[in-house]
This record gives sequence, C-alpha cells and structure tokens, in this order.
Amino acid sequence: MYCVIQEIETKKPNKYGYAKELISEFYNCSFNGADLSYYSHHYGYERFERSIKKAYKISIHRSYREDGKVKKKQYPLCTANYYELADGWFGLYDRCDTKINLVAKELGIAPDEIYELVSTKLDTLKEVVQSEFHQTEEYKTNQEHERITTVYAATKTQFNNRYGFEGTSNEYDKCYDVFGNLMNEAYLEKIKADDIGRQEYEKRSSSYQKDWYSNYSDNYSNSMESKPSSQDKETLKQFYRELAKKFHPDANPDMDTSKQMKLLNQLKQQWDI
Repeated sequence: MYCVIQEIETKKPNKYGYAKELISEFYNCSFNGADLSYYSHHYGYERFERSIKKAYKISIHRSYREDGKVKKKQYPLCTANYYELADGWFGLYDRCDTKINLVAKELGIAPDEIYELVSTKLDTLKEVVQSEFHQTEEYKTNQEHERITTVYAATKTQFNNRYGFEGTSNEYDKCYDVFGNLMNEAYLEKIKADDIGRQEYEKRSSSYQKDWYSNYSDNYSNSMESKPSSQDKETLKQFYRELAKKFHPDANPDMDTSKQMKLLNQLKQQWDI
C-alpha cells in the first residue's frame, strides 16, 4: 500500500487571491447631535491574480495477487488545489476523513496508518508549494497587511487601557487610522485633558475619603474615651445591675458566663460607675 499524489491541471483559475490594498476610510456619522465619526479600514476589492492552474489528486494504491497475477486497486481520497496548499488552508481530516475511514475498513487496517502515509507525502509537497508561494508579491503584501492590522489591534488595546475606555470603544479610531497616523490631534488632546481631569478628581476623592475616615475614627475614639455625665452614670449603673444579674454565675449554673462578666467589669471601669 502506498500513497500517490498526481499533479493535474485545473480548468479555471483561482479567483480568491489576497487583496492588493488595505484601505483607511473616514466614517462620518452623528447621533442626537453627538459626533460619532471615526476612521475605519477594509481590504480593497482588487485582488491578486492566481494564474497557476494546478491541483493534486490524492489516492491510495494497493497491489495484490489474484490467480497468479499482480493486480492494483486505486482508492481516490480527494483533490487539493495548489493555492489551498499555498495558503495553508487544506486540512486532510476535513477533506478526507470519511473516505479514509471507508478505505481503512475495506483494507482491514487502522485509519491512522493511512493518515500517516498520506501526511508524510503531502507534507513534502506543501513545503515545495509554500516555499514557492512565499516568494510572490501576493504573499509579501498580505503579510504586510497582517502586520499592520496586528499592530493596530495591539495599539488600540493599549490606548483604551491607558485612558480608561472599554475594549470595544472606538475612541482610538477617532484619533488614528489603521496605519497609526494621527488624524485628529485636537480630539486626542481632549482625551488627554479629560484623563488628567479624571486623575485629579480621583486623587481629590481619595484624599477626601481618607480625611473623612481619619476624622470619623478620631471622633469615635474620643467619644469612647470621654467620661459619661452624672445623669448618664445613673443610667449606666442600671444597665450594669440588670446585666450583672442576668450573667452572674449563680444565675447560670449550667452555662459559663465568665466572658460576659469580664466584659461587664471592663465597662464598669471605663464608665467609672
């Protein structure tokens, strides 16, 4: 059993080349008087021509002997287009799994044996096709577009984090285009000024909270340390007597009330009664 990959010529050229341009456009819009305009981007409609008309028929061949003669049987799996291999979009499992399982069942072997056989030969072909494709203007242009959009996404995320915007916010796009060019300096200065104001407000708010807590703690401590008046002492004495009766050990033979009595005695000293 062996794998055969046969090169054939396709009738029609591949029409799905990568876009030649990455275009930045100004999206002008408003809502309830608010200006919501920002810079957007998209790929151009003109695509690279893909003139190579190649495809590869993948099949499994098996030789066997019958009535003293050597015979061969072929099991077609699928056909891979040149640009499917070049782009890296071709997936053996997605395209051939059903047929590979049927062939494996007929031959009485595990599907993994066929996968390994085909993959070994197909990987060599992929290396050749992709090495060839990576020298083209189409591939190099697409790689540059990928680099630009990746940098754009990372920079936008950093911008939103820096100025406290949500991840889906397009405030960055109101200032910059996809290429990182500053398109609206006035709006960027407004964002910076608003951010400074926000930081100052948070600083004042934090300082106010600290002062309030400090004053509250001091007042509370002072109120706890101050001595009660004569009238209050009489009331506190009544509280003490009632609680002392309630928690006295003689009144609670089945319960340990030593902690409650200790607290009462501490309060008695603090209240000076």
